[in-house]
Amino acid sequence: MPGRSPSQLALALALGALGCAAAAKAPDASRAGATLLDATAPTAARTGEGVPAPARAPAPQVAPASSADRPGRLLIYSAITGHVPLDDPAAAVDDPTRSPAEREQARAAALEAEISGELEKQEQIDVEEQAKSLAPPAPTPPPEDPSRLDAPAAPVDRELPEGVFTVERVTIPKGEWQNARELEVVRRTLDADRDGRPEEIRYADPKTGALLRAEQDLDFDGAIDAWKTYSDGKLTVRVLDEDGDGRSDAWERYEDGRLAQRTEDQNRDGVRDLFLRYRGGELVERLEDANGDGTIDRVLAYEHKRRVKSEEDLSLNGSMDTWTSYALVDGREVVARVERDSRDEGKADVFETYETSGGETRLVRREEDLNRDGRIDVVSVYERGRLVQRAISDEALAPL
Repeated sequence: MPGRSPSQLALALALGALGCAAAAKAPDASRAGATLLDATAPTAARTGEGVPAPARAPAPQVAPASSADRPGRLLIYSAITGHVPLDDPAAAVDDPTRSPAEREQARAAALEAEISGELEKQEQIDVEEQAKSLAPPAPTPPPEDPSRLDAPAAPVDRELPEGVFTVERVTIPKGEWQNARELEVVRRTLDADRDGRPEEIRYADPKTGALLRAEQDLDFDGAIDAWKTYSDGKLTVRVLDEDGDGRSDAWERYEDGRLAQRTEDQNRDGVRDLFLRYRGGELVERLEDANGDGTIDRVLAYEHKRRVKSEEDLSLNGSMDTWTSYALVDGREVVARVERDSRDEGKADVFETYETSGGETRLVRREEDLNRDGRIDVVSVYERGRLVQRAISDEALAPL
């Protein structure tokens, strides 16, 4: 164009394209000096309207870059010419403005991109299939408290001389001790520091002298925190306030001089949530209420001071859904079998067998009753943690 240098024209074309100026009717491309670029350039680029004067200093020399490194140039190029650059091979395959060689190059690039995409999808499928073939990790037995495994002996009351007690006869009203009638008893009160808050109170039968009941301040803080009941002079029941908040939180029953049952409110919310049962001086059963709704969610059975099986309501919906059997291997308690009710319908439909070798427990067999008819439909066999065989009774039942 007359009066403008090539660098001015190039800058005008670029700013006109990026500014989205409205295109005017293309001039006659057949006139002298007209080019295809003149015919397709926006009006602002052709006339130079609103284009600031370029700097007089020469433009710095920049090494050529690929189209991926110069998105601004590609945008200007596409806006001015309407052509799609070769960076988009799929669009350039059928571009009539491209030469046959360029279209063939674009077709090869598009095919390569498609193959690469399919390979990536296949790799993802392989990863997912490999994950499915891996055996799930074996469940770990929950931590055990060794101090709970043995039944402690009944606590023994201190032998104290009669003279340290204040002795009096009192009447216990009907029902106060869950007694069917009024009771005449001898009450002995020990207040060693004379602060008006006794450390111990004992109640005895006035005829036989046998101990009937005792109240004690075990931590000597001035508040009674243990209540004992005796039968024939032997401890049978003890109720405790172990955290000193004035409310009972542990209940114990004794037989033959040993603990037979202990109940606790572990989180001190007023609901009993742990039940321990002993026989022959050993723990035989542990029951837990995990969510404090008054329903047992977990039951563990013991033999010879070790767990042998458990029942759990993992979904906490009021129905047991997981049954686990334990074994002793090299002196260590491990999971041997797990049965699951995967649909919370009241009976097991998944059966898993585990083996322990070299200190590691692995799944070796998994059986599934997919249609809940009581018969096994799918059997999966694992070796070293990987699926090696799967038998399906009906392919329509194959797990997805």
